[in-house]
Amino acid sequence: MLCFGQRFYSNRIPGVPYSSGARSTLDIFQYLSSLSRNDLEELYSDTFTCQAILRSLPPRCKQYILKMLLIESIQVNNVSSWTAQSNKQTHLESLERLEDLKILIKQEFQSNIKESITNMKNVVVSAVERVEPNLQMSVDQLDSYSKSQWEKVLYFLSDDSETPPELIADLLALSNLTKLNDGSMVITSEGFKFLLKDIYTQIWTLIIVYLNSLETRGKSRRDALAFLFKLSFLSLGSAYYVNDLTEDEKSLLFDLRQFGLVYIRSEKSEIFYPTRLIISLTTGKTVTVIKDLAKEMSNTQKEQGYIILETNFRIYAYTASSLQISLLSLFVKMLYRLPNLSVGILTRESIRTAFLHGITADQIVDFIKQNGHPNMLKVGAPEIVFEQIRIWENERNRILYKKAVLFDSFPTQESFNMTLQYAKDLSFYMWASEAKKVLVVSDNGFDAIKNYIRKNFA
Repeated sequence: MLCFGQRFYSNRIPGVPYSSGARSTLDIFQYLSSLSRNDLEELYSDTFTCQAILRSLPPRCKQYILKMLLIESIQVNNVSSWTAQSNKQTHLESLERLEDLKILIKQEFQSNIKESITNMKNVVVSAVERVEPNLQMSVDQLDSYSKSQWEKVLYFLSDDSETPPELIADLLALSNLTKLNDGSMVITSEGFKFLLKDIYTQIWTLIIVYLNSLETRGKSRRDALAFLFKLSFLSLGSAYYVNDLTEDEKSLLFDLRQFGLVYIRSEKSEIFYPTRLIISLTTGKTVTVIKDLAKEMSNTQKEQGYIILETNFRIYAYTASSLQISLLSLFVKMLYRLPNLSVGILTRESIRTAFLHGITADQIVDFIKQNGHPNMLKVGAPEIVFEQIRIWENERNRILYKKAVLFDSFPTQESFNMTLQYAKDLSFYMWASEAKKVLVVSDNGFDAIKNYIRKNFA
């Protein structure tokens, strides 16, 4: 858009998200910033992509772009005067964000934003004017569908007895959320962390892995990302013609269906519906909308907590959600299940099973606290149980394994003593028995000790 000839610097640490609307996890801005210059150039050739990025930016970034739309070049000093000294940090971060996205130096972005403002006739795909009654979907039905599809993804992650579709299974493995163990896929430590994150982060995590995997499947990552941006301009509750899409876009559409981002009744359907997730995913209201959606649709009482843990290690889960019970089963021995209540107990064996999957004691404790019932949180979660969980974890760490080499059969006591001292001088020494003339050194000291013995005592 504009070339300033120098880079703007703030106190932001590389790799740390921006404070202005920042999140602690990878979002659309960070992902776009990670793309190559060529990828961004191709993306900015699409008007809808430029519009989507513009509306996704924080207010100050939008303000700067609109100010510079009709300007061919501008001096750095003039840009610095756009903000008060007290807002200097936010000013610099906004400029850095625009520069990371290559917006400041891309004429294509400027041209396409101008085009989108002056020409409002462009449409992504045509909306269906009249939908047959049996094919109509209300907004509430679409919301329920989104929730159901996404919970299926999470359920595949938490329950290794379920077999996910090939695409979902591949993405979970590529994300290091699952791993192969004795012929079956099991959750990893990263997978358990993933389950504790908000829906926005979960969806973007898998979408980014999906985008990065497209090249190996003979598809274009750039085209897929541009298609995501295009879909975000559709209207919630409206149906659209599948045949208005290219063959590649149709293929992407059926992939997005597995995430709950679009609704298509079957592969032969002529219409599709965008869901709230895809429409909100690239807008400034994304986090709020998706969290509200999760809250409205949730019948699991997750927002206010559903777990009660007692000092006798018993857990009561006031939920009817199979997903929530499946999550608890990762570290709880479930005893019985009623329509809206499940009861289990924390045992050494159930906790150790979780440890074998890579789940840590702190993750288990955090999960219980985050989902604790208000009545339990009022009096405080039983710390004695949490301490026992940590003790069980420490049991697995009592023995430290290191590779070592044992030397024995020294010809004389003097040769043993000299070799022992040599090993200590070089920090290879691990253990020795003077009475038995046995010396144990670290694995990386084997060659040095062997050569010393051969040179001096052979």
